[in-house]
Amino acid sequence: MSTMSTTNRAPEERNVKASIAEVKQDAAAIREDLRHLKKDAAQLSSHATEQAIDAVKHTAESATDLARQSARSAKRYHGAMCEQVSAHPTAAVLLALGAGVIAGRIMARR
Repeated sequence: MSTMSTTNRAPEERNVKASIAEVKQDAAAIREDLRHLKKDAAQLSSHATEQAIDAVKHTAESATDLARQSARSAKRYHGAMCEQVSAHPTAAVLLALGAGVIAGRIMARR
């Protein structure tokens, strides 16, 4: 009977050893997959950072262009307004007075 139990153990031991070998292979494959995932995540992060930097640069350039255009427009309007005030000083003073009275009444109501 002891020979029979010994002979039955040999296939079981082989099965256990085979299972352990499979688990080790699976663990090695998982480690390799994790290495690849880590590398891919780093590349994606780097790419996303580059895209964000490019977007910020583009937005800053657009804002700078808009500010320059606004400054040019303000200078033009200022020049035109100065010409109108110089050409019609009495009308400019009366207009300013009227605007001040209206603004004063609106603020007094609050």
